[in-house]
Formats: sequence, C-alpha cells, structure tokens
Amino acid sequence: MKRIYRASFCLLFCLFSISALAQSKADALIKQLNLMFKHKNADTLQSSLSADFSIAAYTMPYAQKLLETIVAHYPCDSVQLQSEGKQDKLIRLNVIPYNKGKADKAQVYMVDEQYKLCYAAPFDALYGMNRDQVSKLRAKIPFELDNGSIILSIRLNNQTKPLKMLFDTGADGMAITKAKADSLGIKANRSQNASVVGGNLQIVVSEGNTVMLDTFVFKNQSIALFPEVKGNYDGIIGNAMAKRYITHVDFDKKELSLYDFGDYQYRDKGISVPVTLPNGLFIITGVLGVGNGPLAEGNFVFDTGAAYSLICFRPFVKQHKLLVNGFKSEYHGSTTSMGITTPTYSGRAASFAFRNMPKLLNYPVTLMAGGGQSENWNPGFDGSIGVRTISRYNFTINMQAKEIHFVPNSSINHPYDFVLGNYLFGFDNAGGLSVLAIVKPTENATLQVKQRIYAINGVSASILLNNAKQLEALLALQAGSPISLNINASDPKQTIILNK
Repeated sequence: MKRIYRASFCLLFCLFSISALAQSKADALIKQLNLMFKHKNADTLQSSLSADFSIAAYTMPYAQKLLETIVAHYPCDSVQLQSEGKQDKLIRLNVIPYNKGKADKAQVYMVDEQYKLCYAAPFDALYGMNRDQVSKLRAKIPFELDNGSIILSIRLNNQTKPLKMLFDTGADGMAITKAKADSLGIKANRSQNASVVGGNLQIVVSEGNTVMLDTFVFKNQSIALFPEVKGNYDGIIGNAMAKRYITHVDFDKKELSLYDFGDYQYRDKGISVPVTLPNGLFIITGVLGVGNGPLAEGNFVFDTGAAYSLICFRPFVKQHKLLVNGFKSEYHGSTTSMGITTPTYSGRAASFAFRNMPKLLNYPVTLMAGGGQSENWNPGFDGSIGVRTISRYNFTINMQAKEIHFVPNSSINHPYDFVLGNYLFGFDNAGGLSVLAIVKPTENATLQVKQRIYAINGVSASILLNNAKQLEALLALQAGSPISLNINASDPKQTIILNK
C-alpha cells in the first residue's frame, strides 16, 4: 500500500511540476507583453517571438516590423492571463487586455510549446484575418488567358471603360502606365523607391483608389504610375487580394474566387506547399540542378506575372556559377520590368523541384546575366517560378495556413516550351500551339509573336501535344534542316519554311 501511495505521490508531483513550469513560461510571456505595451516598444518581445511568428498574411521578418507599427498606437497598456489550453499543435492563451485600467473582452494569443508567440488574433484582425469565422465566398471573377497569364478586367473609381490588367503575384502593388493614368484623370500623391526585376526605380503613386473586379469592390488601393508595364496590358494588379482573402485560381474554368479567411476547406485533393511572405511577396523554397554543378537551393517568388517557367536572378546565378557549370544556352535575350532591361540566357536545367512537389526534369530555365543595375542588384530572393509552370496547376493561395495548394489541371502533361529556328514555341492551356517569342531577332522575321501554328513538318499540333516521341524527333533534327510550319487551319498548303 505504501508503494502505491508513493507512486501516486510521484505522479502528482511530476504533473504539478509540469503544470508549474508551463505556468512559469506563460507568466514570463505575459510579463514581456506588459513591458511591450507599457513602453510601446516591440523590441521587448523579440526573444519571445517564434520563428513562425506572423501577423495576418505576413511572416518574419516583415511581421516584426508590422508589430512595431501596431504597438506604437495600439490602445492597450497591460494584459492579464485568463486561461490556457491546447489547440491543435499550439497552446491557446486567453488574455484580457486593459487600457487605462479598463478591461476589454478576452483576446486569443497562440504560442508554441516553448511559449513563443506564433500569432495574436487582435493583431491579425487589423490586417483582415479572422481565423475563427465561417469562410464565405466573396467573389467569382472571370478572367482571360494569354499563354498562361491571367488577365483581369477591372474598372477604376467611377470609370465605365474596363482596363485589361495582368494578375501578377510577383508584384506587391498595382500599377498602370502614366499615359493611361493621365487619360483617366488619376493623379499621383507621393513618390517612393520601388524594386523591379534587375534594379530599382523612383516611382510616383496615386492613393485612395477604388477597384471594381466584376461585382467585387476593392477600396482604398494605391496605384503606381510607370512609363510602361508588362505585355500589352493597361497595367498589373498585384497580390494585395491574396493577402486579404483566400484566393483560388481555376485555369480550366478561367475563374478567380475569393474567400474569407476562416474554416476554409480545399475542394480538390492536391499538394500543399509551404509559403512565406517575408517582404510582401510569396516565397517558395526550390532546388535547381543545372549542368555538372551541384544542386542549388534557393528562395523563389511565386510569380504569375513572369512569362517564364523559371528565372534565376543575377546574385543566385553568380553564387552557384550556373552559367559556367555545363549549362547549355539555347538562346540569349533579355527581360524587361517597368522599363529596366536585363540580359538573360535560356536553356534546360536537369531538374527543378519546389518543396514537396514532384521533380520537374529537362526543365526550361532562364538565367540572368550581368550588366547594368543587375550586377549589384540584390532583391532578397533568388528568382521567380513563372506562369509557364504555375498555369499547369489550379492553385489556392491560403496565407492563413501559410501554404499554396496545387492541383494539376488539364495542361499538366503539355510539353515544355521549345526553340526552333529563331522562335520560341509553346502550347497554351487549351492545347493550341503558337509563337511565344522571337529569340533571335532578324531584320525580316517571318513569324510574329502569338502566331498560331497548326502543324510542323506535316505533323499536326495535336499530335505533337500528345506524342512526346514525335516532338523529340522534331527537336533532334540537324541544324539547318528545313522546317515547314502550317499557319492556316483550313489550308495545309499555307506554310512558312524555317531553318532550325
């Protein structure tokens, strides 16, 4: 009997010790929170922030900068722990805030097992995130497709004429051309420095605009005014929507849907890839294998505005010596972003894989060369996963879960883009073949960008789409071999002859 009492006493002592330790850690965090609120200084909490600390969609280190801004003006001077308990893999602290001695409703602070703060519901709410609400569909917005690029029709302010805007998750804001702004009567309110691919620009910004996407209204938006923007569009609309709403893009239906944060469930089975938002852009970790060099791991922007499969920026290319480790360039060209042009080399990588997605083999890659601003430009990430890869998947950006959910769509098995003669060809999401770019400009180009191709050397585009061996045989032709391109669906004799 004494042994039973002794064992029971030891068990109770251990449980009491664990509980006391947890209470001690909770008290220590509350003490630091009180110091932070009292002195309006977020640095006080720095040692108690989890590496996964976030405020709404934003992750570290930007989340800490937001915390500094919030604390400086937040109407709270102290907090008191009300209760705690387990919730999923975290610990939920119910905390009562006080302001000038007056208590308010309890607020939720979520911590990890070390009692480091992961997120706080009152801070999330300031940036539009409520994790406990019912997730409702807010909008279904139709879009057009341009070789994988998502083109949205919008109206600005009280204008009736729609604008064609590129949905660009690689941009943290919205932009239109200065000429278009002038025609719409949009005036700049301030100026700022902006980072674009290859360098930096001083830009002017118009604030307080209302954006209409179908029936959805997005208020109080800032718009940058640039001399020119990507493609033949009126402008770009960046990732602001995806920071405030769970954003689902369905390439098969050509539809973009916005949902409230909350109890959202994915509609289709797929693969969820972790994503961070450290500086306003969605970042995914990827591993690239080029030539004879070792695998190179980097952080890549999830970028629907990049008309590539993958582009690697100059610092990453230099660090891993990607241009001199056996890389074979198929063509060289340039990339232009907001007026800054940077030289590039394009070819095939042995492999590329981002996080837990299947490895992509013999994968198109563009490497940024030196010259101009790009030589010293360091954007803080290593490149962009572009729309020629992204458009093979229907995806959901879910910044509450800090992930992007990928579901293969009808174009998942389409061949990668390929070079013949002076041109880059590629299949669109519907399976049509066209000219994507003129990669070796000549004085008398026989084809134009977006020219539809119906057959090559007598083999129909539909056969090349579905028969890898036929396409491989075409690409294996000796340089200088004549290549016949049929450019008229109703007249097989209407052809253009190229030399590879």
